[in-house]
Amino acid sequence: MISLNEAFPFWNSLTELEQEEVLDNITIRQYRTGETIKKQAGLYLVSDGYIMVYSNHENGRRRVVFSAQWLDSILFTPTFLKDSNSTYLELISRESSEVCFINYDAWRRFEIKRPEVVDFSRKVLSEQMSALTFVLYAKMEKDLSKRLALFLLRHFEKNKENNGSIIRISHEELADLIGSTREVITRNISVLKSEGLIETGRGKIRIIDENKLREYANDQKNNNWEK
Repeated sequence: MISLNEAFPFWNSLTELEQEEVLDNITIRQYRTGETIKKQAGLYLVSDGYIMVYSNHENGRRRVVFSAQWLDSILFTPTFLKDSNSTYLELISRESSEVCFINYDAWRRFEIKRPEVVDFSRKVLSEQMSALTFVLYAKMEKDLSKRLALFLLRHFEKNKENNGSIIRISHEELADLIGSTREVITRNISVLKSEGLIETGRGKIRIIDENKLREYANDQKNNNWEK
């Protein structure tokens, strides 16, 4: 097992009895390449190998949230697991790995005794939440971009006989209709433009390729989630 003073910055501030208590509460677990790791409240310290944490999307695809390698820690508190439940977090051993696990009840006892442990926990949780927030924000942005594409397609279908490819509407009006802000709408219009799906002019949007826009809206080609 790795030397814990390399993994825990607070280690040398603990008394010998406290260090022994930590060691007594460590369970060493081995995982094969590709094996799913049971998700439970506690601290996972990677002593060998490579662990990936994924967020599963409702359509079956997944995206990497963060990873943990040698000396890295993953901390799942009961609150973190409850708050992140909707994102279906999953831990996978990317290669043969060894993990030192401390259940949350034991870890919490160390936190109560030592503010240094609390500081360590906050740092780990902050990094995890930052990574998770980034993934969720990216997903919300993508969902809004798809809603925008669907709105344009519906307008096209309703006005097919009257040059429906041109939609005369401002970014502010779009934001009100879709339920967003002008800045976010402008950013997502830029995405559709960069994909070659639409053109824009003063107060208007023109659909360039209906079929590709439909594919985009149906999530067939515009997909940044890992399969």
